[in-house]
Amino acid sequence: MQDTNPQPTSESRENTVLIIAYYFPPMGLSGVQRTLKFVKYLPKFGWKPIVLTTPVDTPYYAFDETLLQELQSEIDAGEVIIYRTEADPSLKRAKKSGKLLKLPRQGWQRLRSKLVQIIRQPDSRIGWKDIALQKAEEIFRDHKIDAIFSTAPPYTDFLIARDLKEKYDVPYLMDYRDGWVDNPVLNFYPTRWHKNKARKIEYEALRASNAITVANRKMKELLLGNYYFLDWNDVSILPHGYDPDDIEQAKLLAANAVKPDTFTVTYSGAFYVGRSPKPLLQAAKEAIAEVPELGGCLELNFVGVLQKEYRKLVKKMNLTGNVVEQGYLPHLESVTQLLASDVLWMTMSDDLSAPGKLYEYFGTRKPILGLVPSPSHTERMLSDYGNAKIAAPDDVAGIKKALLEYFELWKAWKLPTAAEEEFVKKFDRQLLSKELALQLTFMSGSLDGEIKKLRRKY
Repeated sequence: MQDTNPQPTSESRENTVLIIAYYFPPMGLSGVQRTLKFVKYLPKFGWKPIVLTTPVDTPYYAFDETLLQELQSEIDAGEVIIYRTEADPSLKRAKKSGKLLKLPRQGWQRLRSKLVQIIRQPDSRIGWKDIALQKAEEIFRDHKIDAIFSTAPPYTDFLIARDLKEKYDVPYLMDYRDGWVDNPVLNFYPTRWHKNKARKIEYEALRASNAITVANRKMKELLLGNYYFLDWNDVSILPHGYDPDDIEQAKLLAANAVKPDTFTVTYSGAFYVGRSPKPLLQAAKEAIAEVPELGGCLELNFVGVLQKEYRKLVKKMNLTGNVVEQGYLPHLESVTQLLASDVLWMTMSDDLSAPGKLYEYFGTRKPILGLVPSPSHTERMLSDYGNAKIAAPDDVAGIKKALLEYFELWKAWKLPTAAEEEFVKKFDRQLLSKELALQLTFMSGSLDGEIKKLRRKY
């Protein structure tokens, strides 16, 4: 599929933003959704995105060609341009086994992360930096860039933006999808020296930036607590979201996918370090033992990447007849599965990651079983959503209780079908893109923005 365009004419020009994103379609999973939707909707608000990203055959865990198709009309109209770099040479070894990688076991994820961070800072994608900078020279030669937007992880994206700002004097915005140095799930530091080095890299990137956005309040509070030169107005919360267009299209398909005699509990996405289906599987096993009727109609539906270790666990717990593994599906089909379900569940062990699936869950207005730490920002959000039951991620008894309560409601045809609408609407991707456009406009052209930049120097 063609994803580049002829050079634009000089007759008229919108504001142009260079978007630096290592993860971008045809890569799949939730990490690409935020950037994809910004690229899709920014042209509606006066900003033309030029995307700097990786080759289409970059090794990854899931691919979805339909995501690129979402941008085809904007690409054809010249509203979006995509530049792809050469391959990162450090990934050549992975490419020998094909571009589709298997998501490793949790133990191996942790070990590999530790090994990589001993020798590579800020992350394993640092090998892409020089390649991206080289491609960026071509972009700056052919286009007038008004602003830079870099999104992370990988945090290498921030370093690319910092270097481009220094060379071309173009303001840049740092967008945190997940926390950086103090994120216990994504990062490991074998010595104090390693952590201090990582903090110095983050400090320098923040210091050079013109604006900062984060996906949740916890990330903002941590940045303000760690870096004295930042004040409350320097960091804006720009959460993940859902696309109402996706929801409306999927509703038409979901009507044919509903199973009236099956109590369907769905998980969408993958299980990274710190997230495991084991407590829910154990709770389901105990719930079936307590209420045998549940065993005849419960379907635990996994949409996404499920590691081999968890397939073995399902078999060991005698839940094979209650588990359906869909594998990774095109995005619209994934949303269809959510809408055809009775309950959606998610799990996380920390408050510094912001799982994109949660916001898409919000868009469905479906009941949610949230397995999250307490107290936490995510717990407060689920409470504000108004259609959720909450348990600690490892509280098997609490999970079983919530599962059985939802089952009784399902049997009585009383599962709630609505959420707090004003809360849900805040996460509309178009509204969030408008907020980003305002941030970029303020950052790139406002006198107040220059004053703020000067204040942060001292």
